[in-house]
This record gives sequence, structure tokens and C-alpha cells, in this order.
Amino acid sequence: MSNKLNNLAIKGKKRSYFLDLSTYVFVRFLLSILSILPYPTKIAMGGLIYQKVISPLSGNRKRIIDNLKLVFPNLEKEKREELCTKVPNNIGRTFFELLSPNEFSSVAKSAKISGPGFKALRDAQEQRKAVILVSGHFGNYDVVRVVLNANNISVGALYKPMSNPYFNTFYERCIKQIAEPLFPRGRAGMGNMVRYLSDGKVIALLIDQYMSHGEPLKFFGHTAYTATSAAKLALKHDALLITFYVVRNNDGINFDLIFESPVTPTSPNEMTQILNNRLEKQIRKNMGQWLWTHRRWKSPSSIEK
Repeated sequence: MSNKLNNLAIKGKKRSYFLDLSTYVFVRFLLSILSILPYPTKIAMGGLIYQKVISPLSGNRKRIIDNLKLVFPNLEKEKREELCTKVPNNIGRTFFELLSPNEFSSVAKSAKISGPGFKALRDAQEQRKAVILVSGHFGNYDVVRVVLNANNISVGALYKPMSNPYFNTFYERCIKQIAEPLFPRGRAGMGNMVRYLSDGKVIALLIDQYMSHGEPLKFFGHTAYTATSAAKLALKHDALLITFYVVRNNDGINFDLIFESPVTPTSPNEMTQILNNRLEKQIRKNMGQWLWTHRRWKSPSSIEK
């Protein structure tokens, strides 16, 4: 029996190796073909490829519809169908932007900046006061790293390493080309990022994904388990907590970058609920730019009905 299990494990590793390598080769091949196109065309093609090919194969459509039916039960079918195309298109554009770091950075640094939070951020950095920037998987959130780097403000950010080791090496090289420092998600990465923050620096966090250990706060009127770590870090390190949002323009290429006013220090739960409320407000304005494919409204044991 042990020999059979061992043989199955070896076969599984071989299949995983082949799948990982073939996926990496395919993506690099696709990028090499698209690289001959003008940047706007390449990004548009990336959006279409994800929308028409990858999204249907990955089951994204059902997840989008389920989430929309939960939070917008009266939403017209036509609007749901529209979002089933806009959401994966934005995901595809974002993915291909991150894998085109030089061209992406050239475009992103010209993003239109607005909101009172930008001045608050700059003033805080002049005083070497720590700042925590918070957003969600909305638009292309990496624009903020490009813009602030162009304004001589370094931003430390967490990233999730890809499970495919071949692709991850390429992915890390691309996102580090956009701006550094970056910290891999995990205990060590989080520790290094907190030390970076404690030196009076700026970090950026995304808080819109389900966390089983999070607090049961509200998001679109439903319970969404949310990490309160951003608020806790702000209170512990006397850091400004500023929400930011990157909105993709109608041309699909350029961006607006909004920095909202700092969140008033109160309790971690109250502050984090404000973060959820602000993100929800932005999503309602541009629903096709948020990650509706994520299972945001899970509970530790089941999905809220």
C-alpha cells in the first residue's frame, strides 16, 4: 500500500511540474506575441483574453453572479451580465499591466491625483510620521506605488507569492520593477513590513478579502469577516490611516488616484468599518472595477445566505 501511495505522489508531482512549467511557458509566449503591439492594444487584448477565455474556464462567472445576487438581489439581469464582462476584463488588464512594468509605470505615474489625503501623506512624511495606506482590489491598486515612488515617497507593500514557482520568479521580478520594497505574505514578511513602518515609513494594505480570524463587520449590508490589522497598526505606531482608490478611466489605460482624508483614531473595529464603508462607496460608483470573483461574504463555517 505504501508503495502505491508513493507512486501516486510521484505521479502527482510530475503532473504538477508539467502543469506549472507549461503554464509559465504559455504566459511568456503570449506576452512575447503581445509585446509587438502598442501598449494600449496589448492591455486591451489582455483584458479580452481573461474575459473570453480564462474567466469562463475558472468559474468566475458563477462567483460574480452569486455575489451580486447576495448584495444586489434586485439588480437587473442585463446589469449582472454587463458586470460579468467588465469584472474579468479589468482583472485581465491589471494582470497584463503588472507583467509590463516599464510601460505600466510610464502610464501610471501620470495618474490624476485628488483628495485631501495626499497632502496629509506628504506632511506626515516630512515629519517622519508613519502612514498606512488602505484600499481594496479595485481598479489597479499598484498605481499608488508608481505615483508615490515618482514623488520620492517609498511604499512598502505585501504581496502573495504565486503557487507556480516558475511563474512566481518572473512575477516577482516584474512587480519589484514597478517599485520596492515588497514583502511576501506570511509571518516573516509581515514582521519586516511592521519594522519598516516603525521607522516612520509608508506601507499599503488591501483589506477586502475574507479573513477567518477577522471581525464580523458590515460590507454592502452583509457580514464580511475583515482583518483589523491596519487599524491596530495605526493605533500602535501612531500612524496616519489613509484610504486610497485607483479608478481606471473609460479609456481602459489611464487612472485617477484618490486619497481620502485620514481616518480618525478610535477603536480598531470602528476604524475598520469606516474603511469598509469608504471602499463600498467607491465600488458603487465603478462596480466593474472591483474583484467580485472573491468569496468575500463567507463565514468561518459557511457562506452567508
